[in-house]
Amino acid sequence: MSDTTQLQVRLLPNGHLVPLGATPDPDATWQVLGYTHQEGTMMGVVRAELGGASWTIRVERARLERHDREVVVTLERQSDPHQEPLLGWIIFC
Repeated sequence: MSDTTQLQVRLLPNGHLVPLGATPDPDATWQVLGYTHQEGTMMGVVRAELGGASWTIRVERARLERHDREVVVTLERQSDPHQEPLLGWIIFC
C-alpha cells in the first residue's frame, strides 16, 4: 500500500474503514471535514487515516447520511506515511 495513490475502502458507520480485499486495521478511521456544492450536489469532504497516510474523497451527502449501511469509495492519497529520519542524518546535523 506504500506506493498506492488510490485505495478502495468501505466506510463503516462507526467512523472506521476497511480496505477491500485487505486485513482490517483497527486504527483506520474516517471523518467528514465539511460540505461543499459540486455541480448542484451537496458533497461531503471525507478525510481518512490509514497506514499512517492521509486520504481524501468527496462523497454525496445523501450517501454519507445513510447510517444503516457501509459506503464503498475510492480514496486518493494526500500524504505519505510519516517516516523517522535516518540516524546518520541526525548525527550529521
